Amino acid sequence: MKKFILIFIFATTLSAQSVYEPVNSDVYNFLNTLSIKGLISFNYEIKPLTRIEIAKKILEVSDKEPGLTELEKALLFFYRQDYLQEINLLTQNFNSQAKPEFFTIRNNARIRFFEYAGKDFSFFADPMLSLSVQSIAGEKLFVRRNGFSVYGYALNNWAYSLNFFDNEESGNNLDIYKNLTPERGTSITKIKQNSFEYDEVNASIGYYWSNGSISIGKEYFRIGSGRNGNLILNDKAPSFPFIRFDYKPVDWLRFFYFHSFLISNVPDSSTFRYNQVPGRNSLSDVPKFLALHSLSLYPSDNISFTIGESIVYSDKIQPVYLIPVMFFRVADHYLAKGNNSSTGNAQIFADASYKNYKLRTNFYGSLFIDELSFNSLFEGGNLSAVGYTIGIESVDLLINNSSFNIEYTRINPFVYMNSEEAQTYRNDDYILGHWIGSNGDLISLKYGQYLMRSLQFSVSTWYFRKGKNEIPIEQYSLPYPEFLYGEKRYEFGIDMRLKFKPWQPVNAEAYYSFRRITDELAGRTLDYKLWDNHYFGIIFSYGF
Repeated sequence: MKKFILIFIFATTLSAQSVYEPVNSDVYNFLNTLSIKGLISFNYEIKPLTRIEIAKKILEVSDKEPGLTELEKALLFFYRQDYLQEINLLTQNFNSQAKPEFFTIRNNARIRFFEYAGKDFSFFADPMLSLSVQSIAGEKLFVRRNGFSVYGYALNNWAYSLNFFDNEESGNNLDIYKNLTPERGTSITKIKQNSFEYDEVNASIGYYWSNGSISIGKEYFRIGSGRNGNLILNDKAPSFPFIRFDYKPVDWLRFFYFHSFLISNVPDSSTFRYNQVPGRNSLSDVPKFLALHSLSLYPSDNISFTIGESIVYSDKIQPVYLIPVMFFRVADHYLAKGNNSSTGNAQIFADASYKNYKLRTNFYGSLFIDELSFNSLFEGGNLSAVGYTIGIESVDLLINNSSFNIEYTRINPFVYMNSEEAQTYRNDDYILGHWIGSNGDLISLKYGQYLMRSLQFSVSTWYFRKGKNEIPIEQYSLPYPEFLYGEKRYEFGIDMRLKFKPWQPVNAEAYYSFRRITDELAGRTLDYKLWDNHYFGIIFSYGF
């Protein structure tokens, strides 16, 4: 409890942080829908964005309000209440008589537990609470979450944020590690009989200006245009600490960079230390890092193209990867000097989208190439460790306020893998990229419909195939393993959801899912998930 209080005091007295909008926020879909219709220009191949960036787009939407449907006008009003402080910062509209306020309801749209919004300093706080009752393959599951969220701004260009919540899941059919599902992975703190606990914390601190920002923090990322998982960087793995730099000097170009600190779960025997208490000897993991940068080009309002590279390396921080504009692959060669065991695990990626305003349709795709070797290609080698996503999303085709999405992802064998265990494309043993992992593919369809401003309905279906769990040495065997080789796993599913959001951040959700799973590899899929199963539940939350 003392540690908890100290953390809270520290968070509320910080003079600077950068406020990012969570990657799963509905506001991204709202702005994306309007951009597909040609009302605004909006690209979110890299998330999260700052609340200031989103507020700029909301102001842009306000200028196009006559072209919105009645429901979109209601959504615009709803989001203006949520981003009012950021809009005031952008428009220099301040209340010189601001006073602290408890439990406010702004225009019947935004509930706030505590707020103070002055000219040079602001502070906002809310609890985070969630309770769900679910039926998982015939057994009850209870999920409880509780914590708090704070954020604010100071001295014009500074901002701060912190959210923390504790979780407990209890029931007979538990999925502790959440493998082969889009659900986020967990860093377990305690496993008990028929229950387990884990917690999450995200925070960031930084400085922003009119066309860029620099920050340090711990947050989730999504990079790539996928709607049912992100090929390049996904939020499946636990969030990680990072140093981040964003710069958009002109409308048609954006540069993005971060250097992050991962969990390898690979013991470093050189760090073994005896402890005076038996059974408490110390052994640290091998340090693990990820550096990533990208360049996004926007030649027109409806076209975007991103290219970038990343590298996972271990043992110690290499200053060369702290240079945002460095060519990582060549820097890796410089550090290795012919010693393959010293090299990092490099990747390159690309993402593109084209929006046809007449069709109200967005065509998008992502490409991820793991361990690219130009020398091998020139010598006739193969380019096999590749994954790609292609998709189409349309809005308001036959019915206003509707959306339809079809997407296909294929990831060849050995993508996200590496022979050096401390350099795999993972954090805390969870894949950093698409949740299906390598040697698998996924096709999905989703239809969404706003019934009213506060009520959404969606139905989706998918078919997921996966081959065996590869062994790294097989990548260097002849003949080269084919796609989906080995023991097969098949999954077919249907999901229906009804979401109700009367105020921000109050949510209620009801869902039903049917899944049919077969798996030839024993132990890969939890027994209760095999064959035909039904899932349904009700979720109530505040602050999520």
